[in-house]
Amino acid sequence: MTPTLARSVPAFAEPRPTAASRLRLPLGLGALVVWAGWISKVDLRLLWSAQTWRSIADLVVRLFPPDLSTDFLKVALQATLTTAATALVATALASVVALPLGVLASGRLWRTGITSAAGKGWSGQAMTSLSWVVLHGMGVARSIPDLVWALLFVAGVGLGPLAGTLALAVSSTALLGRVYADIFDEVDTRPLEALQGLGATRLQVLLFGILPQSRALLTSYTLYSFECAVRSAAVLGFVGAGGLGYEISLSMRLFEFPQVLTLLACFVLLLLLVDLLSRTLRARLELNPGTSPEFQTSGFFAPPLRRRWIVGFVLIAALLFSLPAAGITSSSLLQSDTLHNLVRFGRSLLTPEISSSFLAEIGVLALQTISISILGTVSGAVIGLLLAVPATRLRAARHESLDRSLAVRIQGEAIFWAARLVLNLLRAIPELVWVLICVIAVGFGPFAGSIALGLHTGGVLGKLFAETMEESPQEQVEAMLALGASPLQCMFWASLPQAWPMMRRYILLRWDMNLRAATILGLVGGGGLGQALYNDVQLGDYRKVSTLIAAVVILVVCSDWLSQPSARMEVQT
Repeated sequence: MTPTLARSVPAFAEPRPTAASRLRLPLGLGALVVWAGWISKVDLRLLWSAQTWRSIADLVVRLFPPDLSTDFLKVALQATLTTAATALVATALASVVALPLGVLASGRLWRTGITSAAGKGWSGQAMTSLSWVVLHGMGVARSIPDLVWALLFVAGVGLGPLAGTLALAVSSTALLGRVYADIFDEVDTRPLEALQGLGATRLQVLLFGILPQSRALLTSYTLYSFECAVRSAAVLGFVGAGGLGYEISLSMRLFEFPQVLTLLACFVLLLLLVDLLSRTLRARLELNPGTSPEFQTSGFFAPPLRRRWIVGFVLIAALLFSLPAAGITSSSLLQSDTLHNLVRFGRSLLTPEISSSFLAEIGVLALQTISISILGTVSGAVIGLLLAVPATRLRAARHESLDRSLAVRIQGEAIFWAARLVLNLLRAIPELVWVLICVIAVGFGPFAGSIALGLHTGGVLGKLFAETMEESPQEQVEAMLALGASPLQCMFWASLPQAWPMMRRYILLRWDMNLRAATILGLVGGGGLGQALYNDVQLGDYRKVSTLIAAVVILVVCSDWLSQPSARMEVQT
């Protein structure tokens, strides 16, 4: 019987891919890139033009030395504090509003499971419907980019950090609300069943069953949302919402490039400080004081709880201090025309422009936006891969470096850290700043947007590619080293093939994010839907603004729908 089964195995084995099937993906991707290049009006001659490189060299020269005058350092410090305050206040407002929205959107509490409201009369059906509406309403709000929200609030409440704070609060509320709902849905159901068996109400199940299990993840994702809010707040000023983005945009338009370099340095330092603060807070809050021996003996005066009280008081003090800088003042909120302007602006968005000529124009702009995202993702993947190879340090090859001469080792270290520095630089500079730089080099339009998106994506994907190759299994690398292969050969023939499936997933997920980013690059001259949106807001044609926002939402929702199967599937080499 055994030999028969052994002989029958090849009959059920998967057929080996043919040459045609292997070429199908590269040819399809090549055709897609060519189409995207045609839509985006890519002119490769500009990349090799002497005028282009002279413009870039002139820009680099004019960036130095940075403006370190006392007057401008005060301006940069004020813009940095405004950006941080905007992010902090927006995250605080979002977390307060997102918690009840996450409870309402939780499927475990209202739509499925032991606490489901379905089948409990008309009130239960109403709560189930409300939960569904809240869940999908947050999805629609989340699909509108932060900069679009900022543009709308600038039109509603005027220039300044208040518009940026409100825009980030709305966007972060939708994001955190969905994340909180997902966290609630993933908790262990056994404590919930025990509480319900004892006659606990839904509120008691939430307070004593769901929230205690979710507290650590809620804190972690809220801190992560604050980090994202800082990055977003730094670029909201490009549409007049204050902070570092406004000062960078103003200095770029005045050709004060030394000021731009100073402001970018402030932005990078702010990101580093926020990252350090977030890591410290996570480390302080990860200990559960209720189960520690110190808590059993000291109660609420135990050192872990004292640290939490201190952190809480510091955060409250920082929040109160940040309110004026974020535009949250009594005078700004109680102005008689603020609410009137918001209502009037909201009404104007209820009558979209649906003429056939404008819809055809939107179709062209939507295709242009898609092409920008494709070119940016493909070029970013190429740049990231080229930089990830020298930025990767294989664990199994570390002992091999000891056999090389000191000069060779110093050269290898220099190449490694140079590649890491370039990746961090590409990733740290926001896409909109890259667009402004590329506009100087190649002019306005989707080509500049594609290059800018590719540069930023190259930094993001390069870091992920390097980390993926470093964390890949090292058995094949060790075997190749034992056969006399060099570290570079091991990387191409062992680490890269093992890491490629995950790298392909990163590329697909990054394309989804780039499509969202491509909708706003036009706000500073990068083409696509964003450029038309910015022009119509400036002209006050809010009927067209409403239609363009709907087009952005539809585009993002469709990308989500397309990317979900790709993210879930098992990518095979």
